[in-house]
Amino acid sequence: MSVAEKRKTKTPILADRIADFVEKIKTTRKDDGSFDTKAIGRLWDDEVRFHFENGRTAKTLELYIVKYRYALKDAFGPKTTPLAICNMKKLRERLDTYIARGDYPQSGVAMSIVEKIERAEHNTAGRKPRFLLRVSDFISAINGVSTKGEMQALWDREMDAMTGRTQATVISYITKYRNAIREAFGEQHPMLRIAAGTPQLYDDARKAKMAKIATKHGSLITFAHYSEVMRRCRRFLHSEDPLTIGIGLIGTTGRRPFEVFTQAEFTPAPYGNGVSKWSVLFNGQAKTKQGEGTKYGITYEIPVLEQAKIVLEAYRRLRNSSDGKLWLGMNVDEFSTDARLPLRDAMIAKFEDIWPKEEPPKPYGLRHLYAEIAYRNFAPANVTKNSYFAAILGHNNNDLETSLSYMTYAFPEDEHESKARAERVADRTIRQMITVNQIPGMAGE
Repeated sequence: MSVAEKRKTKTPILADRIADFVEKIKTTRKDDGSFDTKAIGRLWDDEVRFHFENGRTAKTLELYIVKYRYALKDAFGPKTTPLAICNMKKLRERLDTYIARGDYPQSGVAMSIVEKIERAEHNTAGRKPRFLLRVSDFISAINGVSTKGEMQALWDREMDAMTGRTQATVISYITKYRNAIREAFGEQHPMLRIAAGTPQLYDDARKAKMAKIATKHGSLITFAHYSEVMRRCRRFLHSEDPLTIGIGLIGTTGRRPFEVFTQAEFTPAPYGNGVSKWSVLFNGQAKTKQGEGTKYGITYEIPVLEQAKIVLEAYRRLRNSSDGKLWLGMNVDEFSTDARLPLRDAMIAKFEDIWPKEEPPKPYGLRHLYAEIAYRNFAPANVTKNSYFAAILGHNNNDLETSLSYMTYAFPEDEHESKARAERVADRTIRQMITVNQIPGMAGE
C-alpha cells in the first residue's frame, strides 16, 4: 500500500473495532480454558500497528489502548492473559522502531512561517511575532534530532511554554505546530506522532463546546429570504469570477470554503443507467479533530441545490481559472492568508441586504442553510435530522453536538413548527450528551 493510500485508509469507528478485537481474542482460548499467548501477541501487534500506520499520535493511541483494556477486562476479567499481553509495550516498540528506521526527512524548513516572520519584521508598526519565532525555532531544533527521547523533550518544552493559555489557544497553537512540521518534513516524520495535545485536552474542549451549544440552542434564527440567498448562489455558478463561483458552490453543495477552493473533487453520481440530476460524488472532506468515523478520505454522494450538470460545470471553471489553480493544494494557513478577507467581504457585499439581522453573512451560514434546505427536500421520511445532517455533511453519525450546532435556521412558512421541533431535538440530544459526556455545569453531572 502506498503512503497516499495509507493516509486515505479510514479507521473504522473505534467501538466497533474494539468489539471485533475482543471476539478475535475469544477464538484464542483453548479447550482447557487457557489462551494461546503467541496468537494474542500477534493480534495485539497487528492492532497497534494498524492504528499507528493510520496516523494516530502516541497520545491518542495511549487513550485507545486504555479503551481496549477496559473492554478486555469486561470480557475476561481483571487478571487474565489477554489483559497482561495487551498493554502499552507494543506502542513504545512501534514508535522506537519507526524513529530508529530513519526513512523520513532529517531536516527541513517551514517556509510559510519564515515568510510570515519576514513580513512582520518589515512592518515596523506591528508587534514582534513571538509565537511564529517560537515555531520557527522549534522546527530548527527538530533538524538532526534522531531519538524519541529528544523529540519528546522538544515537544514537552513547547507544551510547558503554553501553560496559562486558554484551552482554545493551546489547541490552535498545537495545530499550527503540526502544520509547520508537515510543511517542513512531510506526513511521515515521527514528530507528528508526538506533537499533540493530551486526549483530556480535546475531550474537555469538546465538552465545553457541547455545553455552549446546549445553552444556546432552541432560539433558531428565522431566515426570511433563504430562497433569494439560494437563487443568488445558483446565479453565481455562472459567474466568470472564481471567488463568486466558489460562493455559489458553497451554497449549493454545502461544502466548507477550504474544501471548495483547495481540495474538493466533484464528479457525476451514477443513477440507474445514467447519472443523477440532483446529486454528485464528493471527495475532499477536510480532516477534523473528531475525524474518527467521519468521511475524511472517502468519496460519497451529496445532494445539490442546483442541477448537478450546472454544479459540475461551475466546479470545472473554478478549477481551470488562474485563481483556482493557485488555491488548489493550499494548506489551511495559506488559504486563510490569501482568501479569508476577500471571501468575507464578498459575502457581505452579496448578501447583506437579505441576510438575517442577528448575524453577518458568512460562508458557514451557507453551509448551515444548505443542510436545512437539503433535509426538507431530499431526506427520507424515516431518517432523523441528526442522522441526515451527519450523512450529507460528512460527520460521524454519533457526533450529536456537531449535527445539533448546524440546526441554526427556521423558515417563515413553518417558523413555529420548526422552533418547537428544534426544542424537542435539542432536549433529546442534550439528554444524550449529558448521559454520555457529563457536560460541565448542567443537570446530570
